[in-house]
Amino acid sequence: MAADGQCVLGDLEAASKRIPVNKPYIMMNMMNFRPLAQYAPDFEGFKSTSLSGLEAYTIYRDEFIKRAHELGVKSPEVIFLGRANTNLISGLHEGESWDLIVMVRFNSFASFRSVLEDPVYKKSIAPHRVAGTRDFRSFAVTEN
Repeated sequence: MAADGQCVLGDLEAASKRIPVNKPYIMMNMMNFRPLAQYAPDFEGFKSTSLSGLEAYTIYRDEFIKRAHELGVKSPEVIFLGRANTNLISGLHEGESWDLIVMVRFNSFASFRSVLEDPVYKKSIAPHRVAGTRDFRSFAVTEN
């Protein structure tokens, strides 16, 4: 997370060296939503001052899946969607809680990365996630 509270995309090239090639991979996303979505002033897409953070994220999720399919990525499959009710084992982030946990399976990191690097995604889709989430953590998970 950047100092200004904005989520920062990690180094995709470095990640691609750590994640097995052409192996199914899961994105585990943990998020907290803003009460009201906060769009950047220069965002030119659909935005409303009355959208909740969850509503903005829902737009993001639906548009992400649609764009992935347009790019030929056939695999985004939500395998878990739930709420973190409590933190049972606290570590460095004691007291942390999450509004939503989502796990999405992709057939490979390369297919996921192709969406993140797409100009349409960057300009028209990612801003909904940024506007809707107060905190967002994403982990690349693979089976042993």
